[in-house]
Amino acid sequence: MKNLKLLLIALLFIAFAGGGCENKVSNQMEGEYPQNYDVNYQIRQVLQYDPMNINGIDVSKKLTFFSSIRFTLHYNEGKITHLTYSNGTAPFSPFTFNANPEYNKVECELNYDALPHELRLKGTTNVIAYFQNGEFTMPFQLGCGSINYKYTFTNVQ
Repeated sequence: MKNLKLLLIALLFIAFAGGGCENKVSNQMEGEYPQNYDVNYQIRQVLQYDPMNINGIDVSKKLTFFSSIRFTLHYNEGKITHLTYSNGTAPFSPFTFNANPEYNKVECELNYDALPHELRLKGTTNVIAYFQNGEFTMPFQLGCGSINYKYTFTNVQ
């Protein structure tokens, strides 16, 4: 009789414990959040790497045109669908893809399987930027082969 009571108590505990849990998928937004919105990004830093500066030095404050470079991610149904960008007054583009010059807009997607996450042109392996710790980084190179650069974009609130 004592074993039957223990078995009944254990079954009731399992029934109540399992009934209170809800399975939620962590990468889906709940219904109360907007599904269509835009997020704007601006440059936080521009690191220049060369053989003498392997950790990089921030050149964004020395060249004021960097502060005018921007991009916007457009979300539709909670997923990234497009990127719109502006080179501002910069004499070159960090964006390594061709877009409609009138709109500077391309279709893109975020690859969650890669670490860091990759913002790619939709349906390609062409990486636009890497997403990590809430910021996008975009490596690029100008004419000199021994000097590399990396933009870091942060969310504009």
